[in-house]
Amino acid sequence: MRVTNEFVIAPGLLLLSVFFLNSSGPPRAAKEGDPPAGSPAQYSQVTDPGVVSLLRRSLASPQADTRAAALAWIARDARAQADSLIELILAALKDPDSSVRNQALANLGWIYQWHQNDPTGRQALTAIEEAFRQNPASAADRSSRLVVVDLLRGPESTTYNVQKGSAAGNPLLGDPQIRSLVASFLADGESGLRPQLLPVVSDSAALQAEPAIIASVGACLDDDDLSVRSSAVDLLIAMRQKGGASAREKTQSLLETALRQGDPNVQLRASRALGLPVPPRPASARVLSLSGEQIAATAVPFDFNYFTAFIQPLWVKKYGNAACVDCHTPQANASGSFRILAPGSDGRYTLTQSRVNFVSMLAVIDRQDPEHSKLLLKPLDPRTQEGDLHGMEHDGGVFWRNQYDRDFELVRSWLKGAKLETPPQKQLDFAYFVRQVEPIFATPGPDGIACINCHSTHAILHLLSPQTKEGQFSIEQLVNNYQAAHRVVDEAAPGNSFIVRKPTSLREGEAGGLSHAGGVRWPQKTESWQYKTLITWSGMRNLAPGGEP
Repeated sequence: MRVTNEFVIAPGLLLLSVFFLNSSGPPRAAKEGDPPAGSPAQYSQVTDPGVVSLLRRSLASPQADTRAAALAWIARDARAQADSLIELILAALKDPDSSVRNQALANLGWIYQWHQNDPTGRQALTAIEEAFRQNPASAADRSSRLVVVDLLRGPESTTYNVQKGSAAGNPLLGDPQIRSLVASFLADGESGLRPQLLPVVSDSAALQAEPAIIASVGACLDDDDLSVRSSAVDLLIAMRQKGGASAREKTQSLLETALRQGDPNVQLRASRALGLPVPPRPASARVLSLSGEQIAATAVPFDFNYFTAFIQPLWVKKYGNAACVDCHTPQANASGSFRILAPGSDGRYTLTQSRVNFVSMLAVIDRQDPEHSKLLLKPLDPRTQEGDLHGMEHDGGVFWRNQYDRDFELVRSWLKGAKLETPPQKQLDFAYFVRQVEPIFATPGPDGIACINCHSTHAILHLLSPQTKEGQFSIEQLVNNYQAAHRVVDEAAPGNSFIVRKPTSLREGEAGGLSHAGGVRWPQKTESWQYKTLITWSGMRNLAPGGEP
């Protein structure tokens, strides 16, 4: 069937859509003498043989969208669910098309409910566990895990939901392996499943009684997302009010910890639930600055993570033949206000040295007008004709020709409140990233598409495109991409990092290895210059090890 805008609708898909829309309706009311609720015989009372016959033909279609539509229909409509289709559904779990596989997975809930105590049910449960399990070597990706979360949540407003049961009585939640996986995903801040799993726990009294689940909900109180923290503390409060003695004891302890250490939003909720005041925050340890002042790091209104990643490395950078550390160490400059510690012999600072340098920066920062701080204006050319900012005379000479110099913009962004999520201990070399890694993201692959073309919509490796046609990145774009790259680097095992495994993996739906929507980006794979560059960068720690008391 051809339509005017020059694309073809699969006939099977169109027929399924029409049939599905016309066949929706309320379930038949239960009658005296009907089989027990929840049994296969009870479900067969409403199964429509004509629907089942049509779906069987659709599942054999060569068109992936027709197969996916048929599976979606079966998952939604009890009249389409029949034992005779189960073998075809299980076979579809290995379909080459990911949408077909995920729609097949969405059917395993009712299959398990019908066959909990026989081999078919165990096969369905095993497939659900495999799709849900957090295993970097598995082809199961986030989309399939989200399908499993939907199975655990139970139906909402779909056809015949009264027969399928709610999440509170969902038989899948009785499986110890499923419970263990729910706990592990909630405990892991990198899983990305906390927003979806917290409502599942909220709807299930059985999960709320599980000690590991309680602990993992407590771990969500430290999540970067405010909504996750809020949902977690509200759930703990509800569990404390409704749970047994053991649950009340565990949630009480977690809420008391949150009251002392949580963010203000979490503290307020915990305070109201416990009937206790929010305690004053403990004073942070003071650091002796190089100007002789005892200053707490929390008293510095600038971001420490951003400082260690982007600002402190500038002090050892050579501008011509000079670097800041050549003149501004305590040994070389005993009286100047801008004084910094020298790095180790490898040119890197320890975390302890970084804290000292961090608080010492206050001596050359105008906190009332940060953009006119000596820290920013001394290295700037006072005779520049570009921009509205002009530098101050500097014995060390000119480091930045104008305010559009990338290093000037880094310092200026920091003074204006820029932040970085990556902590100092995990930061990798920024200069190498800009010079060698960023071009990998921006260079088109064999298909003419670059990483930044697709990853502009991704949540984890979220990449921004350059701001100019010439490929120039702004500081904000570089910082974003640098931060995003850290999310897919395994510091302990660089070769296991998604940043190198994904671009060397086959496309989604192709058999073997870790799936990647973009397919293989580097034909030479581990022998490519891109792979070797990223592995090198993964080992370039910004800070030197040790030095922390």
